[in-house]
Amino acid sequence: MSRARKLGLYLEIFSTMMRNIRVGLKRGLRRPASLSSRRVSGIIDITGLYPQALTPGDTVRGENWLAGDYTLPGALVKVANTSPFDVPVANSKWLASLHGFDWLRHICALSAQRGATAAAFYVQDWIRRNPVRVKEAMRSDVIARRLMNWSAAMPTILPALERREIDTIRQALSQQSKYLARCVDEENDGVRRLTAAFGLAYAGLAFSGDGQWVRQGVEVILRELRRQILADGGHVSRSPASLADILNLILALEAAMQARTVQVPATLVETRKRMQAMLALICHSDGGLGLFNGATARAATEIAPLLAGLDTKNVMSYAQRSGYQRLACGKLCLLVDAGQTSGGAGTEMSHAAPLSLEMSYAQDRILVNCGPNLVHGEKWHLASRGVAAHSAFGFDADMSDPFLRSGLAARVLGHRLKPENWHVTCRRVEDATGVWLETSHDQFAASHGVRYNRRLFVDTTGEDLRGEDMLMPASSKSKYIAARFHLRFHLHPQVSATLQAGGSSVLVVSHSGHGWQFRFAPQADQILKIEESVFMGDEGIPQRCQQIAIAGTLQPKDTQMKWAMRYVGRIGRRR
Repeated sequence: MSRARKLGLYLEIFSTMMRNIRVGLKRGLRRPASLSSRRVSGIIDITGLYPQALTPGDTVRGENWLAGDYTLPGALVKVANTSPFDVPVANSKWLASLHGFDWLRHICALSAQRGATAAAFYVQDWIRRNPVRVKEAMRSDVIARRLMNWSAAMPTILPALERREIDTIRQALSQQSKYLARCVDEENDGVRRLTAAFGLAYAGLAFSGDGQWVRQGVEVILRELRRQILADGGHVSRSPASLADILNLILALEAAMQARTVQVPATLVETRKRMQAMLALICHSDGGLGLFNGATARAATEIAPLLAGLDTKNVMSYAQRSGYQRLACGKLCLLVDAGQTSGGAGTEMSHAAPLSLEMSYAQDRILVNCGPNLVHGEKWHLASRGVAAHSAFGFDADMSDPFLRSGLAARVLGHRLKPENWHVTCRRVEDATGVWLETSHDQFAASHGVRYNRRLFVDTTGEDLRGEDMLMPASSKSKYIAARFHLRFHLHPQVSATLQAGGSSVLVVSHSGHGWQFRFAPQADQILKIEESVFMGDEGIPQRCQQIAIAGTLQPKDTQMKWAMRYVGRIGRRR
């Protein structure tokens, strides 16, 4: 890390510490929140304010929740016959997820009577427990999520409530909204601050006579969108998940403003359209999100409502600021992360795997990144953010640590990426034969003295993918190190792989029976292997899968790896 970057990091640590002290003093002097009140003034019926199409629930998740599977980001929790609010989990991520009520939509997706009764019980149970002294429960962004999730559930749970119970819920909503208005701008994290602002603006639309909340919330929203949304519509974290979440909030707020005949700011509409175009770019051929930079799987049913009004037949091919490349030919879709990661604010969840890729064909995922581990603690999470958990190249040892892993910087700023420049380059050429992509980075220049180059080609039919990976000395003064490396291609859990031709090729078969032959031209001591891997793209929970790996040793001059994947037709449907 250069001296200038170190100085910038120290200054940011100091300013963040000072801000935390000021916020801590304000919170200490503030009167605790209360969920009860003698009267509720200016209530407007919030039924229908939040468009339910934006939060489709999963009935399987709902059934599992009622059976005691309270697994959420932060921890695996399975406790039968116990309220989730009684589970003693000392994990701030899990507690924030629990008190944010994002899981409530899965309960509402169950059959009318059962879902309504269960959802109403959980909301009332939370109010009865009055957890206002639980730090995670009263975090501004958690209050905002809870407010909107309860509002989205109202059409489902109102028929199961008596008048007195409805008034109790409205009282709780009113008091939480007032508390949120006092702490909306206190979060350091950009996404959290933005979420809190959306919640406040939404609350102002839900309660009459609170136009000040709308103005205050929208003011923070527009300011944060200018800071966090890039010119191409991507988020500063480069996370598809963060982009989808913020877009969801924008659409919900627009719907609420239209329902109250409040004019939607033109800047908000223009930003939303750019974000929709960016979101479409980083979706696979099955309509779901690519697993880059902390994203977990989002099904097409969840993404499609976010792209309403967008012409999905003319999707962008690349995003210069965000750095994503989309090579879509025929039924094949190849997504490549060719973005410049320079660390800093917004990268607390970002991954360190430049030029990683994912591939899908029709409705099947083939090559994937492993995704983030969200349930086994920070060490597992950091490991899943590293290069080995991606379909990318990496050395087996001695790589520079890209994260603020420990010390004062990590405690104050979080486990963000270090402010280093890997000089990622990308050149795209499209012609009559297909799409060529030439990329490079120098993530390994300091540790191993080499620059990494990757060339990719997809033919126009979408049935031929070729790749060439090369390592060259970063400079004439680079010292040679005979380091071991792996070029990894992680496979989706529903994909099977079998070595063929004496270990020089692999037959890959997808869930729908689409067959692909992975071929490899060995050089020096390079070998082709099939190894066990772990996939965490489904809610951040690990499950077994396979990976194709090319292992070898760095050569004194150039080290080259040539590989290809060719479609071989339907092998037979698999159940």
